[in-house]
Amino acid sequence: MSRRIAVIGSGHHGLVAALRLGARGHEVLVLEAASAPGGAVRSAELTLPGFTHDTCAGFFPLTAASPAFADLELDLGWINPPVPMVHVLHDQGDEIALHRDLAATVDSLEACAPGAGAGWGQLMRTLWPHREALTRVALARMPPLRATAILLARLRTRAFELAPMAPASSASLGSDLFAGSDRAAAWLAGSGAHADLSPRAAGSGAFSLGLNFLAHAVGWPFPRGGAGRLTDALVAGVRRHGGEVRCGAEVSYIEPRGGRAAALRLSDGERIGADAVICTASPGPLARMLPAGAFPGRVERRLRRWRYGLGTVKLDYALSAAVPWRGPRAREAAVVHVGGPLDELAASLEQAAAGVFPDRPALVVGQQSLHDPLRAPDGQHTLYVYARVPQQPALADDEMAERIEHRIEQFAPGFRALIRARAVRSPAAIEAENPSLRGGDLASGSCELDQQLVFRPAPELCRCRTPLRGLYIAGGWVHPGPGVHGVSGRAAADALLSDLRRRRI
Repeated sequence: MSRRIAVIGSGHHGLVAALRLGARGHEVLVLEAASAPGGAVRSAELTLPGFTHDTCAGFFPLTAASPAFADLELDLGWINPPVPMVHVLHDQGDEIALHRDLAATVDSLEACAPGAGAGWGQLMRTLWPHREALTRVALARMPPLRATAILLARLRTRAFELAPMAPASSASLGSDLFAGSDRAAAWLAGSGAHADLSPRAAGSGAFSLGLNFLAHAVGWPFPRGGAGRLTDALVAGVRRHGGEVRCGAEVSYIEPRGGRAAALRLSDGERIGADAVICTASPGPLARMLPAGAFPGRVERRLRRWRYGLGTVKLDYALSAAVPWRGPRAREAAVVHVGGPLDELAASLEQAAAGVFPDRPALVVGQQSLHDPLRAPDGQHTLYVYARVPQQPALADDEMAERIEHRIEQFAPGFRALIRARAVRSPAAIEAENPSLRGGDLASGSCELDQQLVFRPAPELCRCRTPLRGLYIAGGWVHPGPGVHGVSGRAAADALLSDLRRRRI
C-alpha cells in the first residue's frame, strides 16, 4: 500500500532516500528551506558569468565507492583525473603526488622520502585484495559486525598488525609506515585534514588512510559540469518516480500524535500530513523542530549538546590562467593540499580548534577546470579553496582571504596576478545558506572518536530510527559520517520500508 512520506532536506541523503522510496511506489514529498535543492552538493556562478563553482562538496571518492549510489543508474558524466592529489611541502617546489596508479605513487614518495614508497606499496598490496570488503565495512549501516568478522578472517595473520591503525593519529600512522619521515607523514595527514582533526588526534589516521586508499581504488572523481549535476540527476530520479521536490519550504515543527510523527508545519503556517518523516537536518535544527519530551531525556540532551566541528572559510576564484605551482605534478592534480611540513599542518588545525585563525592555514585547493572545460571560458580557470578555521573567526572576510592568498602565493608565485574575481564565504555565511552546517562545519558534527560509530549521533539513533515512531534521520551527523555517500539516506529509507512491512508505523 502506498504511503505519503515527507523528507526534510534536499541534500544528497534526502534525495537518495526519496528516490529509493519513490521507486517502491510511495508518494514522496521533499521539503527544502533554501531556494534551490542540493544542500552541500550544488554549483553556481559565484564570481563571473561562465565560471561554474562548486559551493561545498567538490570531489566524490565516497560517491564512487558507495553501495547507496551503485544501483541508482544516474544519468551523469564523471571526470576522474590520473593525479587525484598532490601535497606541496614548501616553497622550493618539493611535492608528493597521489596517483591513481600505485607504482607512480610509490615513485613519488621514494623521490621525496627514501623508504616511504616501499612502506606505502607494501600496505596497499596487503589491502588491495580486500578493497571491496573494506569499502563495505567502512560504508555499512550499523553495526557491520558480520562484514567486519569476514574481513578480519580474510586478513588472518595481518589482522593484529593492521588493527592498531583504526584509532591511530595520522602523525603516528605516517611515522610507522614511512620509517619516521615527517615529509611523507605530512602527505598522508593532509587527507585527514579534510575532517576537523589534527594530524596528532586519535582517529585521524583512518580518515587519511581511507581517502588515499580510495584514490587507488576508485579515484577522486567529480561530475562533469559541476557538483550540481549530481543533485540534478537525483532530483530527476525522484520526479521520474512521481515524487515532488519543493524549495522555499522551511519546516519549523514536527507534529506528533499518538506517539508518532503525524505532520509537519512550515514556517508560513502550512500543515502537511505524512505517514512517515525522514529528517536530514543536523541535531541543532532537528531539536528546534521537536516538541519537548518527543525523545527520552538522554537522547534529547545528546542532540542539544551535539558538538559541531571546526568552521570553514571557502574562497572561489575566477582566474585568467592556471595556478603556477612550483612543482610540475601540482599543475596537473585535481586537488592540491597546501599543508607544508607536518608541524605546520598540525599547527593550522590546532590553532583553529583553539579559536585562533591559523598563521599558516592548511588549504584544500580544487582545480576542477584543469580537467573539465565546462567550468570556465576557454583558457581561463576556476579555483576552489577552503581552510578549517574557528567557527567565529576574529578576522573580516577580506582579511581571511588575504592570509589565504598569501599562503598560496608562497607555493605558486604569480598567483595573485591571475585573479579576475573572487567570492568569500565565512563560517557564518555557510551556516546561513545551510543551517545544518553549524558554524561552517561541513561534517555536521565533529569527527572526534566520541562522535563515531554508535555514538554518531547516539546508540538509540545510529540505525536511523528514532524513539518517535514514524520519524527517521539521515545525514553526515549519522553513521557512517560525512562525505557524499548517501549511506544513511538509503539506510533511513530501508528502515522505513522494513517497518512498513512489519506494520510498525
